[in-house]
Amino acid sequence: MQRALRLSKLGLVCTIILLVFSMLAAACGSNSNNNNSSGTSGNAAKNDSGATANKAATTDSTNNTASDNSTDAAANTSADLPEVKLTWYFPGNWPQPEQEKVFAEVNKVIKSKINATVDFKAIPFGDFDQKMQVVIASGEPYDITFTAGWINNYTQNVAKGAFLPLDDLLAKYAPQTYASMPASFWDATKIKGQIYGFVNQQISARTPAVAVPQSLIDKYGLDMNTISAKIGPDTLNLLEPFIQAVKKDNPQKYPVVGIDPDFFNIEAIVGINVPGVVAFNDDSLTVVNQFESDGFKKFLATLRDWNAKGYMNAKERLSKKTDDWTDGKAGKFIFNIGGAFKPGGANLDSALGGEPYAEVPAGTAHLTTGGITATMQAINRNSKNPERAMMLLELLNTDKDLYNLLNFGIKDDHFKIDSDGLMIPGDNQQGYNPQVPWMFASNFLANVEKGMPADVWEQTKKVNADALPSKLLGFTFDAEPVKGEIAKATAVWDEYSRAISLGVTSDEKYNEFLAKMKTAGAEKIIAEMQKQINDWKAGQ
Repeated sequence: MQRALRLSKLGLVCTIILLVFSMLAAACGSNSNNNNSSGTSGNAAKNDSGATANKAATTDSTNNTASDNSTDAAANTSADLPEVKLTWYFPGNWPQPEQEKVFAEVNKVIKSKINATVDFKAIPFGDFDQKMQVVIASGEPYDITFTAGWINNYTQNVAKGAFLPLDDLLAKYAPQTYASMPASFWDATKIKGQIYGFVNQQISARTPAVAVPQSLIDKYGLDMNTISAKIGPDTLNLLEPFIQAVKKDNPQKYPVVGIDPDFFNIEAIVGINVPGVVAFNDDSLTVVNQFESDGFKKFLATLRDWNAKGYMNAKERLSKKTDDWTDGKAGKFIFNIGGAFKPGGANLDSALGGEPYAEVPAGTAHLTTGGITATMQAINRNSKNPERAMMLLELLNTDKDLYNLLNFGIKDDHFKIDSDGLMIPGDNQQGYNPQVPWMFASNFLANVEKGMPADVWEQTKKVNADALPSKLLGFTFDAEPVKGEIAKATAVWDEYSRAISLGVTSDEKYNEFLAKMKTAGAEKIIAEMQKQINDWKAGQ
């Protein structure tokens, strides 16, 4: 009996000891699981909640909080990260006289926060496409590149296997940026269900801007209200009396009209350079060849007429790949139709043109997949440091001071902040003034410039929210089945596009262009686009 009692007591002690150890183990396991699940579920809640994403995208305080969190996280982790050097290709108004000075200051910040430095490959707009074609084809090492439908074509490069899927990297290394945008924005970047483009938030609802020097408006009496939202391929001639009046006194000046899908009220499936578009008002979502459309042919006829009348100064412009703002700054523009109309856009025109500009929308803004994906970064599939590349993109999208340093230069040197908190030119602005604030990260982090509405970024977000959604919003094309045909069509466009845009292409030459597009595979491309759209529509 006593032996049994002793065994019973011993068993009780052992049971208690085992229970204590089990509780300690459970507590440790619970703490570990809670840490992991809170991070995961927190990201999932942010990414799955449209309300949370929209609130993050539209609240200024979010940017400040994000900046603080980014700084704290970097302080805790940068010392633990091995130092790396990243290479980043991007286009713009380069070179700038003091760009290396600014890039060095930017690298000091990046080094302190994520223990990385960046080799900034700043390429002029007109050279960027060709440069990236060579870089990607040759396998030259790089980490990040700017991409869109209009330059360094996103869809084509994904089809080539040039870019890395970003879904896992975004969730792990850029959670704040990922959560700051509605899911529909990330969906717009998906090809075969995967994200390959890191969106720079800016104006996504797009119609071209009609930008005109204020001095010409005043001198020649152009009423901007009479052309606002009324300029398209059928109505370009509304501007002819103004062109005639300006040309009479200023033969060196000329009009610039970009060939942009939104100008034609169409959504380009790959880009304006590749056959295959759907009209905004077409409920059937029928894909057509834009180059054979009545709208494009009317546009071409107007440009030919303007060239025949001597408006276009085509001879001096033909040797340049594109028109750019260096000519605007030299006082050569009568007007410039292109880009995207946006609140505060006239400030950017004025800075680029070197004199005050006014602008109005050419037409009605539409929210399109192409508008959302018009400004993105991609990571090289062969990058040796994709995690750090994503950390860099997160840093630039959450650190307001760093963003403004890269975009506008050194405070109190290249720019200043006045007593009202608005940005004004610094004494040395000419040293660094690239004027591409949408190039590197979210435009909503930019300093508000003097002359812009104080709530310019809230206005921009409202334009995005109020725009008419394209009937194709959310559809992304997988170019893989026709990537060879797209490459051939792009080469044909590159051969003829400059002459087309200046109105020097004869009927014979234009028919030759159409024939070459057909030989390149235009019909096959359009058939594949239609097939994918039909499948997408059936699943809606």
